[in-house]
Amino acid sequence: MTTQWAYPGARWWKFDFHTHTPASKDTDAWQRVIGTPDELKPEKWLLRYMAAGIDCVAVTDHNSGAWVDKLKTAYAAMQVDPPEGFRELHLFPGVEISANGGFHLLAIFDTSATTSDIDSLLGRVDYTGTKGNSDGVTRRSAADVVQAVLDAGALPIPAHADAIKGLLQLKVDGALQSVIDHHTLGQVLSNSGVLAMEVLARETPKPSAYTQAKLSWAEVIGSDCHTFQGPAVPGSRYTWIKMAKPSLEGLRLSLLDGQGISVRRSDDAESFSPFDKPEHFIEAIEISDARFMGRGNRPARLEFNPYFNALVGGRGTGKSTVVHALRLAYRRERELGTDGEASETFARFNKIARNRNDWGGLLATTHFVLTVSRDDVRHRLLWQQDGQGQVVEEWDEASAQWKASASQAITEQRFPVRLFSQGQIAALAGESQQSLLQVIDEAAGTDTAQDTFEEAKRSFFATCAKLRELDGKLKGRDALNLNLQDVQRKLARFEAAHHAEVLKAYQRTSRQAREMDRQFDSVAAISSRLRGLAGDLLAEDTPDSLFEPSIDAEPIDVLRQLAQSITEAKAQIEAVAQQLVDKGTALREQLSQGVWQAQIEHSKVAYETLKADLLAQGVSDPSEYGRLVQERQRLDTEVARLDALQKQFEELKTQARTQLDYVLQARRAISTTRTQFLEQTLAENHFVRMRLIPYGRDAQGIERSLRDLLGTSDKFKDDIYIEAQDDIPAKGLIADLLLAADLSDQPGEPGTPQFEESIKQLQKRLTAACRGSGDLGGRFNKYLVAETEKRPELINHVLCWFPEDGLQVEYSRKGDGRDFQSIGQASAGQRAAAMLAFLLAHGDEPLVLDQPEDDLDNHLIYDLVVQQIRANKQRRQLIIVTHNPNIVVNGDAEMIHALDFKHQCFVSKSGSLQNKDMREEVCKVMEGGKDAFERRYQRLGREI
Repeated sequence: MTTQWAYPGARWWKFDFHTHTPASKDTDAWQRVIGTPDELKPEKWLLRYMAAGIDCVAVTDHNSGAWVDKLKTAYAAMQVDPPEGFRELHLFPGVEISANGGFHLLAIFDTSATTSDIDSLLGRVDYTGTKGNSDGVTRRSAADVVQAVLDAGALPIPAHADAIKGLLQLKVDGALQSVIDHHTLGQVLSNSGVLAMEVLARETPKPSAYTQAKLSWAEVIGSDCHTFQGPAVPGSRYTWIKMAKPSLEGLRLSLLDGQGISVRRSDDAESFSPFDKPEHFIEAIEISDARFMGRGNRPARLEFNPYFNALVGGRGTGKSTVVHALRLAYRRERELGTDGEASETFARFNKIARNRNDWGGLLATTHFVLTVSRDDVRHRLLWQQDGQGQVVEEWDEASAQWKASASQAITEQRFPVRLFSQGQIAALAGESQQSLLQVIDEAAGTDTAQDTFEEAKRSFFATCAKLRELDGKLKGRDALNLNLQDVQRKLARFEAAHHAEVLKAYQRTSRQAREMDRQFDSVAAISSRLRGLAGDLLAEDTPDSLFEPSIDAEPIDVLRQLAQSITEAKAQIEAVAQQLVDKGTALREQLSQGVWQAQIEHSKVAYETLKADLLAQGVSDPSEYGRLVQERQRLDTEVARLDALQKQFEELKTQARTQLDYVLQARRAISTTRTQFLEQTLAENHFVRMRLIPYGRDAQGIERSLRDLLGTSDKFKDDIYIEAQDDIPAKGLIADLLLAADLSDQPGEPGTPQFEESIKQLQKRLTAACRGSGDLGGRFNKYLVAETEKRPELINHVLCWFPEDGLQVEYSRKGDGRDFQSIGQASAGQRAAAMLAFLLAHGDEPLVLDQPEDDLDNHLIYDLVVQQIRANKQRRQLIIVTHNPNIVVNGDAEMIHALDFKHQCFVSKSGSLQNKDMREEVCKVMEGGKDAFERRYQRLGREI
């Protein structure tokens, strides 16, 4: 069954061009049951075609229109009281004429025609046989029959042209000669009113007369059903026809467009799914109370087709207002940046005018409602000038109402769109490649690689900060060791006497006691850290609206179980921490009651006795030994602490080197992601070719980046960069870097590994200068030292600095995939065309373009824009604001909105090209519109 289609504009209809009813006498099965209970009635005939999902059916009995009125009457009754299985079906009255010369010709009338119109045509062609049979031919010549069909307002289509009784049936001798005599064939081929033929097998060769005439008739197919049993039944063979609504005029235009554009066959080798929609597309936008649009009782409402939509109209009719409204509703204001024509134009619109002569397209009460389809779920994005109210609504099927969405977030990921205002495309082709790289990044999804790069840098910076902290703490380590050596020499004099045993025992037991205290303290510290770790064990929050309870029960349950596991782990760790505390306390108590503690006390008593004896013997400073022992104990403890810090310092240095390697790998991954995207996207593009140059070779861009890093605006040119002038070569760090690139790069293949090594050498020179041992200019060296003293992290940032990637953009001058030239040699129009080719070559989100034809000449518009539109619109929605009729007409827009101005901007007419009044509107409002229509059909070898 054909999918219900709720969208405006042109769509595809399943059309059976060749059918029969019992009015045809060769329908044996039906003829036998006439007058019996099994007789085929018009209602049953109609229901069979409805059941087959046919949308349009041409009733083409042999030389008869007897059943046309019967079918129309039956259908009208079914509309009033629909039986089971009823669906809309469009009846095109017609007839299969046995023409003079021996071939059959289908004549298809408008849906309003009747049996009488068929009879009149048969009378004009003077058919001599029995109505409903093929036992005669017309007395009028083939040329007269074709012309009579045209004069009757019908379309002549040779039936089963490649088979028996077919206009183009070939002789069996293998020559490309038709069975029909050459004169008769020539008469039909010379009539430009013939737009199509019924062909059963497209691979069948055509007679030489047809190919020599350089004709390209549309090749349609029908079921040619004579019975509801066997292979030729309703739905067995049909043709897809693109029209706004079924009508003879719409059919005629589709046949003019021909194969692949507005005509598709059910037996085409290439699969065709006409009702597949993009995952994301815009259904409609309502503009209310803008300064020059949507004022009054009703908002300005534009409904869109999921495929190609065009907005046309004169200057100042509100076309760009629609684009600005889309940008605001999608919250994409920041994409324009702050510089450039597009940004300035939007800024002038996005404000409330203070007086009638001031810029501003908004009022305090302006609001927009944007309806979008996101993965088959309808949403509304709401925007109000005052910023009040909810911003996202969802359509609830159960209640058939709009309800506030659980998530009010409007992000690029949730509601993707690509918006390019007037001038933005030309800016992409400018000297700065930053905007183009940003477009590539958004399309290629480099945000993950970018985040990994930034995280790698943050980890490296954090480690370096710890190293600086430890380095400060370790600065007194050498002096401390000298003090310890002095104390040890003095103690050696005491320990050399006969009291050495007592002193040594005291020293040994004192160190043991300190070590035991340290070990117990270590256990306590570990317990404390475990408690801290347990306190940090919390399940991560999930982003809002990422999972919906109604459809994501399984992952939500898994997340709950993960959170429970974390809670259990936290409890287990806290239990382990308490076990350590309890065990440490118990062991300390056990030790205090044991033999070792008695030895400690004995050593202390012996030591105190010795001190007293020395004092009694007249030692001038009997407490010196005790002080030296205490000092050595203190110094030993401090040295041990600094040794531990030194070990940690060395470990962090190793970690920092590893992290710096990760930074390089993460930076490479960004370039790799971009390269893979460009290769995949542009592999088959015949107009534009882009090659990524890792780290770029743009001297000015590298200079800006390096100066931003070092905090210098335009100083130290001799050290950083001076461009080459005449015979004087370039000078400075960047000149040296690019010279190395020139030596390593090969044509079409940048020497990336060698260039990375050159970047490392530049980093080493800068970091050496920051540390005071640079080989750069004296003033620059002093600046870097002073700057490093102010912000010590500068060295770390230098080590993580890399020039931005560059792009080598080339275009094919003829758009044939050959003779690619650098875009630097291109005209403004060719540069814009290359950027437009790139934008149209990738992505499946809605693409909104405001006047992309600016700077393009007409041959580029057809060769590039039109072809890309046709190739892309089935994959993604296109909304194009244009003044150029070629884009609308030759791009075959499914939906057109013509805008006008009368006191305010408004939509004057909406529809598709299959509507006559819409075609007239295009001709009226677009300069060259009539010429565009003529060129469209002359290109097909016909005239409209």
